[in-house]
Amino acid sequence: MNKSKCPQCGAFTLRQGAMKCPGCRAWLRAPALAKSRAHIGPIRIVLLAAGLAAAGALAGGAAVLAAQGTLFSRSTEARAAAPGSSTVASPPASAATAPAPATAPASASAAATVPASATASVSEKGRPSQPWTVAAQLALSATPVDVLLSDDENLAFVLCEDGSLRAYATEGGAEKARARLPGKGTSLRRLPGGRVAVLGVAASMPVVDTGAWLTGAQEQAYLTRLDARGAVDVVALGEPPSLHVATSQGNRLLRFSGPAWSLDGVLVAPGVVRALAALRAGAADRLVVLSDGRVPSEPGVIVMFDPAASPFGGTRAVWSSVTGPRVSSKGGGERLLLFDRGAAGVVDMPVDGAPRLAPAGPQPIAAFPWSGGRAVAIGAAGEATVASIERREVLGTVALGGVPSAAVATPDGKNILVALGGGPRGRGAMTAVIGGDPPRVEATLKTGEGASAVAVGASGRLGVVTASWARSLAVLRR
Repeated sequence: MNKSKCPQCGAFTLRQGAMKCPGCRAWLRAPALAKSRAHIGPIRIVLLAAGLAAAGALAGGAAVLAAQGTLFSRSTEARAAAPGSSTVASPPASAATAPAPATAPASASAAATVPASATASVSEKGRPSQPWTVAAQLALSATPVDVLLSDDENLAFVLCEDGSLRAYATEGGAEKARARLPGKGTSLRRLPGGRVAVLGVAASMPVVDTGAWLTGAQEQAYLTRLDARGAVDVVALGEPPSLHVATSQGNRLLRFSGPAWSLDGVLVAPGVVRALAALRAGAADRLVVLSDGRVPSEPGVIVMFDPAASPFGGTRAVWSSVTGPRVSSKGGGERLLLFDRGAAGVVDMPVDGAPRLAPAGPQPIAAFPWSGGRAVAIGAAGEATVASIERREVLGTVALGGVPSAAVATPDGKNILVALGGGPRGRGAMTAVIGGDPPRVEATLKTGEGASAVAVGASGRLGVVTASWARSLAVLRR
């Protein structure tokens, strides 16, 4: 077929009847739409104006209703992430724990997507609250095992697999000090006076005076070795504080007192001691000892006594309606929330009165009190169970998006940070942030492959997460 020349580019590309040159894309004649003109008479103008006014009124009314719902609904909270932040929208909780808003899709499986440019979330008091973000990712030269934050939150103390304790600045990430320990530890515990205890060392329990250590003092000036072999937990009580140490050797509970921390009390527990915690009765402390049964067929035991009484542990209360009692925090108040790994329950333990047992979901690894007489139990299968302690029933579950390896609550009790580094290969790289009412996953942060240990500072605004596979330390801020 013969083609004619384009008047714009001069190429012979035009077919008969063509309106546009396929080469330079120039119009040969204006399209029909460009020639058309809409004719609107006076009556149509009036009707169009009335329609626009009605639509504006409806939109304004909807905006007012939406604003009222935001201002007066205590359970409504906008989930948001600042531009460039590492938070991502999490899947909504089940219908029992997180009712869908009126604008959500009717399908139960539909998930709302929060744009990255959304504003900060709004707390129950109406004030904007900043989301958790990853402020820094520090590379480590050894595999981390556990982590703590200093009292002023300027340092992160990292226990490493090579038997060292290291101090890193949370601002900038510089390594400030490194100490060689008398053995490989399994976990860290904070003690009064800026001291840190290292658990799991077979020969003794090292106690590091971090103040002296950070000034560059010699080892004998900052390192104390207590004769507590295979320590599994420690609690400091009283003023001046006495150290109460549970050991794996002989199921013994030891008390170290005085300026030199001399051994002045020994108690043999009925089974393997798994954890220690504290309760306060007025001005006095109560020591809570959690132990398994003497044999697998026997139930576990919770023992509570006055640690200052003589003889040590001579008068004590025993509660044996549990299978495998554990604790997520050291307590210190008049109530303590425990969890039972064997019976899949949470135990509300008062200083005076009978404990109450509520369901915790399958395979709990941690449990934390929540507002409104509730508890949030973190399950090894990757779900958080929300339960009413008063009614002793499950209110709902929250999918975490991974297998948890550790969890910690903020001091105000409004957030739980869950390291999701578990699973068959233990290489999960995320940390979930639980918050809101009803509780839900508000954010999921990338904290390094093998997220394994997590800690939160006293202010509740700084957190740290270690990653064993990535050999890194993530610093979280809000």
